[in-house]
Amino acid sequence: MSAVTQRPDVWGMAWVHQVYRREIGLLPGLIRGVADGDTERAEIVGEHLDVINASLLDHHVNEDRLIWPKLLERARPAAEDVRRMEEQHARLHAVLDEIEPVLRSWRAKAAPADRDRLAALVEQESAASEEHFADEEQHVVPLIVEHVSQAEWDEFELAGRESVAGDKELLFFGLGLEDATPHEREKFVGGVPPEVMQMWESVGKDAYAGMKARLHGTV
Repeated sequence: MSAVTQRPDVWGMAWVHQVYRREIGLLPGLIRGVADGDTERAEIVGEHLDVINASLLDHHVNEDRLIWPKLLERARPAAEDVRRMEEQHARLHAVLDEIEPVLRSWRAKAAPADRDRLAALVEQESAASEEHFADEEQHVVPLIVEHVSQAEWDEFELAGRESVAGDKELLFFGLGLEDATPHEREKFVGGVPPEVMQMWESVGKDAYAGMKARLHGTV
């Protein structure tokens, strides 16, 4: 039985899932839009896919390491739901493993065969991700609220923030605000130091718009 007394505020789970849903869902079209041999454009799109997939993998590794063991110990009647999360992670990561060499080759040569194969694999990734996110939000997030403490959830969220620190921080800051609900934006901004928000408003927002224009061709 769980000894948790302070329930975690897990609003960020659906929020980060929405970022992955949107970005992975857009990528097959971006990939197919790259002309044969256009390695400069392939590098721009390919870099974005690489960053998103690395972040998704880190997100899952942190769940595997910090969340699932606690649920398996404390929510034993629902162990089947947790095991299903692990199985979904494994299947999705197998697709990511397939993507990696094709992506590397496409970024180097922008060959049409690599482009078409990569787009099809990312469509598989998108479908597998959507299945997993929906299942997790419906069946496992309630278990987290019941059996994981706020301090333990904070540890998980800190690991997630650390995985996108440095040169990726601005990108994910902007991505996170793209489709944020008013509640999500309020929660996110409320956890950011005022000086960071001031920097975002003064220079970060325009820099992110430039990144977005580079990727999508429009601001």
